[in-house]
Amino acid sequence: MKTTILKLIMILFVSKLSAQITLTSSINPVAGDIDNSATCDTNNISQGNSGANQTWSFLSLIRQDSSVINFVPAGSTPYSGQFPTSNIAFTTDNVNYGYTTTSSGNYIINGQASPDLMINYTDPELFMQYPFTYNSSVTDNFESNFTSGGFTTFRTGTTTITGDAWGTILLPSGSYANALRVKYIITTKDSLTLGTVLTSVLTSYNWFVTGKKFPVFEIIYTSYSVNGIPITNSKVVNYNLGTVIGVTNISNDTPDKYKLSQNYPNPFNPSTILAFEIRRSGFVSLKVHDMLGKEVADLVNSDLSPGTYKYDFNASDLSSGIYFYTLKVNEFIETKKMIFNK
Repeated sequence: MKTTILKLIMILFVSKLSAQITLTSSINPVAGDIDNSATCDTNNISQGNSGANQTWSFLSLIRQDSSVINFVPAGSTPYSGQFPTSNIAFTTDNVNYGYTTTSSGNYIINGQASPDLMINYTDPELFMQYPFTYNSSVTDNFESNFTSGGFTTFRTGTTTITGDAWGTILLPSGSYANALRVKYIITTKDSLTLGTVLTSVLTSYNWFVTGKKFPVFEIIYTSYSVNGIPITNSKVVNYNLGTVIGVTNISNDTPDKYKLSQNYPNPFNPSTILAFEIRRSGFVSLKVHDMLGKEVADLVNSDLSPGTYKYDFNASDLSSGIYFYTLKVNEFIETKKMIFNK
């Protein structure tokens, strides 16, 4: 869950400052935001060097899995009463939620909740302090008491955030100069009433670039120990597929096949819903054409993860008539007709 939280709360505005960039709170997560990323093969992937004017090349990524993170008003979730200071919640499945508070000066984690677990920080975790740039550094402590499996756990932790490098990052989506790399070290200790102490140390490297709301790339290392004895470790590589504007994720369940649904309502005036299902991650194109084949609306041009989506298409600027909408993703292409009665 800590790895998921790390990814979920990385919602920062990036602006250019001299040879580096500065992270500010100008764009914190808002309800309706979608973060779309792919998990990649970790072989031969390294964070490289720290310092100024570095070059990092990640051109040969092999995608393995994907995830879609949805941001919603905290007050609309089942556990909002337990997190009264939170204004934004995030979820990947509409079952497990993380709770945060956004402000002009910082980004705070208040905890997480699900049907089986409630972790409400008595001392919240400061996850970012604005403004933040190369050589910036901040450290914060957090703690919580919670019950799981009939046992009470006392959690303490420390987060250290450093702007440890800047330079050029090379990705399949393009080359980005003046990228800022932010390094996180999050040490969490869970002390159980039985005397057992579970410790995790998460070290992550996150690359931010001008004009992108989410980190374009991240590498996450996590080690685990019990009473000081190492037991396992993990490595995760995430490649951001871009922020999808105007598209709402209905379900993260992987459909059995690709599908473009008939718009509803149909006929419509002036708005209608275009729903579609994606079986495998890929670049998605959704466009609208008139009777003569002229493109009148370019709705979606982005990588999407498997799931079910909808687009609320508003045709107010078009004339009444028959239109066609086409979905293209991987090897799948389908077109359907809709009628606009103004």
